[in-house]
Amino acid sequence: MGNKAYYANRQLVNSSLISRSSKQIYRTLVRPVVTCGSELWTLTMEEERALAVFERKILRKIYGPVIENELWRIRRKGELEVIIKGENIVRFIKWQRI
Repeated sequence: MGNKAYYANRQLVNSSLISRSSKQIYRTLVRPVVTCGSELWTLTMEEERALAVFERKILRKIYGPVIENELWRIRRKGELEVIIKGENIVRFIKWQRI
């Protein structure tokens, strides 16, 4: 369902008319779809890892690659954590349970 929510809004994410700082699409449209009913989930480590991988995949598409030493590369996990300020999807799900 999260992939469907992302790809339905792909034109907004890929638009060059919208700045990266205003692309809150992930937090407002994709994350709620993915975490719908998550208060009742029992997450295993494998499911937590799969959710984190999904989140990083979407964030890399939104924020794009980085140029380093005249070469383009994808953003690393730590760089994405800084961008989202540590509010990853697994923490969000665990916070909702409380």
